[in-house]
Amino acid sequence: MPTTEVNPDTGVYAALNIEASKVHIDRDKLAGFGLGEEALHALIEEDKQIIDHDVASSRLLCGRLVPFELVASWNACEGYEGISRTGDYSKALDPHPLSENEKIILYFHGGSYLLGGPYSHREHIGEMCKATKMRTFSIDYRLAPLNPFPAQLHDALISFNYMLDLGFKPSNIILAGDSAGGHLSLDLFLLLRHGFLPKGTNVRGIILLSPMPGLSLKGKSLQYNRDFDYLTPIPTEWPTSPIRLLYRPGQKYTPGYLSELESPILTPANGSMADMPPTLIQCGTCEILVDDVRRLRDKIKEDNPDMGDQIIYEEYPDMFHVFHRLLYREESKQAFEQITAFVNSLK
Repeated sequence: MPTTEVNPDTGVYAALNIEASKVHIDRDKLAGFGLGEEALHALIEEDKQIIDHDVASSRLLCGRLVPFELVASWNACEGYEGISRTGDYSKALDPHPLSENEKIILYFHGGSYLLGGPYSHREHIGEMCKATKMRTFSIDYRLAPLNPFPAQLHDALISFNYMLDLGFKPSNIILAGDSAGGHLSLDLFLLLRHGFLPKGTNVRGIILLSPMPGLSLKGKSLQYNRDFDYLTPIPTEWPTSPIRLLYRPGQKYTPGYLSELESPILTPANGSMADMPPTLIQCGTCEILVDDVRRLRDKIKEDNPDMGDQIIYEEYPDMFHVFHRLLYREESKQAFEQITAFVNSLK
């Protein structure tokens, strides 16, 4: 288990793997999910066939792996016996719960579903660990276009079920992500809500940092903020746009294709956002996606009228997409302070 420091003041991390075929997914619970349902069935079967082939050929081969990094800040490990910052800290990097009631984050990185990984977001996630005093599973999900939608959602579900198998409770898991990872966090919640959560339970909360609000983007900020954000509004008509590379790459740009982009699993604000857990959304006013993020915020609030101040939306003046990653900026420090407050408010 390779381990190293995030940085001396933050904590440590370990590169680990989930053997996908060993994580049970009840395919009957996919019934009626809608767009992506058949593809998810096929992906689950594909993982199973790898193992069946190994058995048939009498070869000792491992199934497909879902890599992840387990990040542990020093303050997340305070109070646990057998963990020493200056000595043995291997227990901090054991993926099993450190206690029966440990709270933990399941994090999905950004990168337009096309690039990045736990390694590219390590400092950022380390700061998240420090702010929340929680360990974090940072998932290296499959990327498009080699692995189109819903491969990412499949890996997210595997990761969540793996955490349950380890002994974590759904009510102790916070889903979090930035940019495309925020979109994936919402997609995973919608899939869990469909039938993968034990009856009467929910995840502890959701944290969305400059989330990609959907694949059908119509906000005016795509144009009026184009000179202030580093993201470029690439027309969906282009075959090389991130949206076309993620969803059915190589398919023609037709009215039918556009209609599919409106599906709630691809653009969550177009469907029911009921039964959301406490949610924190942070965004910059100079983001090209800010108008569509506002629309997502409005839909979440509309569908969860009893949540009140448990649905929190914050805009940071003059800030761009995922400004949180510039850890030296005051706005980033303020955002992480608000993340601390949000996590501390969860009951």
